[in-house]
Amino acid sequence: LLHDLTEAMRAEVRLVLKQGEATLAESRQEITALARNEWGGARHMPELLAAFVTPNDPAVGRLLKSASDILKSAGRRSAIDGYEAKSRSRVWELASAIWAAVSARGIAYALPPASFEREGQKVRLPSDIEDQGLATCLDTTLFFAAALEQAGLRPIVAFTEGHAFAGVWLQPQHLPSMTVDDAMELRKAIALDELILFETTLAVKDAPMPFVRALEAGRAQVAEEREAAFVYAIDIARARSRGVQPLSTRAA
Repeated sequence: LLHDLTEAMRAEVRLVLKQGEATLAESRQEITALARNEWGGARHMPELLAAFVTPNDPAVGRLLKSASDILKSAGRRSAIDGYEAKSRSRVWELASAIWAAVSARGIAYALPPASFEREGQKVRLPSDIEDQGLATCLDTTLFFAAALEQAGLRPIVAFTEGHAFAGVWLQPQHLPSMTVDDAMELRKAIALDELILFETTLAVKDAPMPFVRALEAGRAQVAEEREAAFVYAIDIARARSRGVQPLSTRAA
């Protein structure tokens, strides 16, 4: 029932403890069951966002094949080899190739609902983006995060007021906790050349921007003068280690 929900549903959970025919205790609790593809927002267990990073979605595999072809055509190694080379520049190459592959998809940008970063929204998973050709900033951010994770890298997802964007560790590092609400942690990692952040919506404009422009825009999102707008960031590898696994891939 829950797996097939397409809209939120009001429900009641009823627990009854019996001994023989005698009722010893009873409890009723009203709940709201969200649609399968609906994230509840930062107000309610924000770490569950990691479940919507779905590296095993078939569209992610097709995207990484395109990224591999892009690397090969540029005279680079075509292997999608994560941190195997132990090289920051190699991770940058992989992220840039994934950027180019997404940009080539011709995805159209869709405005997210108001206050989605706190209240949540329905998420287009990678196959939905591929089928519909439409995505919000959160949709594209989760698409990038899924591709980076499947490529053997460690992505992060970050939020400012009304906006989402992505990042990836240039070395197999992680945030000090699964979620952080202090942009200083990200600025320090960027300054140490351990982390890059990028503006995912620049890959879905009518004229996609180069990856370096996306990096500049990503750094600007966590600049000190924009401290008040920062909401939180989630480290996907940390979430996985805490048991937050991807949503199951669903057949058509």
